[in-house]
Amino acid sequence: MKTINHSLLLFIVIIIEGYVVLSSELLAIRQTIPHVGSGTDTVSIIIAAVLMPLAFGYHYGGQFKPKKFMGIFISVRKKLIMNVLIAALILLPGLSYEFIAFFFKTLSGAGIEHRLTQIALYCALFIVLPVYLLGQTVPLVSNYFSKEKLSQITGKMLFYSTVGSFMGAVFSTLILMAFLGVHHTVSLNFVLMACLVVLLSKRKIRSILPVLFMIFIACAALYFNSNKVMNKNHIKANNQYNTIQAGTLPSGDRKMFINGNDSSRYNDAGRKHQYIEFAERIAIVPLLTSTQKHDVLVIGAGAFTFGHNDRKNNYTYIDIDKDLKDVAEKYVLKEPIGDNKKFIPKPARAYLNDTDDKFDVIYLDAYLGGVSIPEHLVTREFFQSIKSHLKDGGILITNFIMSPHFNNNFTRNLDVTFRSVFPFVSRDVIGDYYYLTSDSQTLMSNVAYIYRHNENLGDGIIYTDNKNTLFFDKPKKFEKHNPYQ
Repeated sequence: MKTINHSLLLFIVIIIEGYVVLSSELLAIRQTIPHVGSGTDTVSIIIAAVLMPLAFGYHYGGQFKPKKFMGIFISVRKKLIMNVLIAALILLPGLSYEFIAFFFKTLSGAGIEHRLTQIALYCALFIVLPVYLLGQTVPLVSNYFSKEKLSQITGKMLFYSTVGSFMGAVFSTLILMAFLGVHHTVSLNFVLMACLVVLLSKRKIRSILPVLFMIFIACAALYFNSNKVMNKNHIKANNQYNTIQAGTLPSGDRKMFINGNDSSRYNDAGRKHQYIEFAERIAIVPLLTSTQKHDVLVIGAGAFTFGHNDRKNNYTYIDIDKDLKDVAEKYVLKEPIGDNKKFIPKPARAYLNDTDDKFDVIYLDAYLGGVSIPEHLVTREFFQSIKSHLKDGGILITNFIMSPHFNNNFTRNLDVTFRSVFPFVSRDVIGDYYYLTSDSQTLMSNVAYIYRHNENLGDGIIYTDNKNTLFFDKPKKFEKHNPYQ
């Protein structure tokens, strides 16, 4: 083993530390999405829980002096190894799927349900101390460069630390999470920390215990983030966007869960979720009697159940997660999606910006409910982009997860935002879930907004006691519908 003052070895240590810190930050953001969402508020708390401890770690590491603690002499080398061991021990539950699920379930069971409070507690317990300890690495390692010029070696250390951070930010997300999965990306972090301990240890018998302990932690991480554990939890894909679970229930229904949300249902009889069947009845069934083919855009593919039985019209499914199609075909639909359907794995706004295509039907189903509300898909600009892709006479139907009786700010503001772009809409609460007598602000239902695009519609006027044009406006003949015909 090379000696600790070898420059190459030291720079490798710095690179690994930079990688582990940034990768752990991104993994924490990704692993907590099913529980607290991916909004800028929760992400900012995690970033803050990394940056401040990192700064304090830099400061303390620069102040550290070898000393005795409880009769044991703590050298720079021992301090580095101890920091890595403690950080790994805390990150093991903090980054592993089953521990995280148990943690947030326990918080909810204890009555701590506000997601910002939950993510703050998560960061305080699992992120702050490990980052603080790992942040001490660069200043501690600088002790072994005492003969170098201060400005020159400081620049080199910062360079290699930044290189490690760059790799942690880019390589872990674009390569590892995308192709190996989030759980294996977590495992790699612990393998790298084990490498740190090995690199920092001497060739002495007394130095082997920390190495063995770190190897034990790494093996535990490999198990808790293994394919076996993922399969036990019915996880079929676990990439940088979603944790996708799928399987068959005892009832015979085949279901897909995306980030813990019940996303899709299908069975041999062709039954789907009630809100999907409602949307098909409104928007798709009338097209089946037409002699021409129509173009349908589905934003939020789920398990591709919307329109699955329609072999006539042309469908384009848009979703950011490329793994959805394979999981849906294998575990939910049990067959390919059909030749008249294509899947484009791309962010919704990017797709709409890049195409001039217009559609007869647009089904907007990109909202998983709970805390999984994409902030960029509820803005007026996004709805304006959707409107520009409707043909004249085209139908837009949505599936929003919101209060059926406007009993929270999110529901009221989304309604106002949506109507600012689509002023003449119908609003249907799917099923018997109005809860009109409830004062709860958290009860949510599937709510469909239905809009038919007409280029010639005016803005409308308001009837008042002073000016009332009802006599001129009302239809001269009313067409009645006989439900028994």
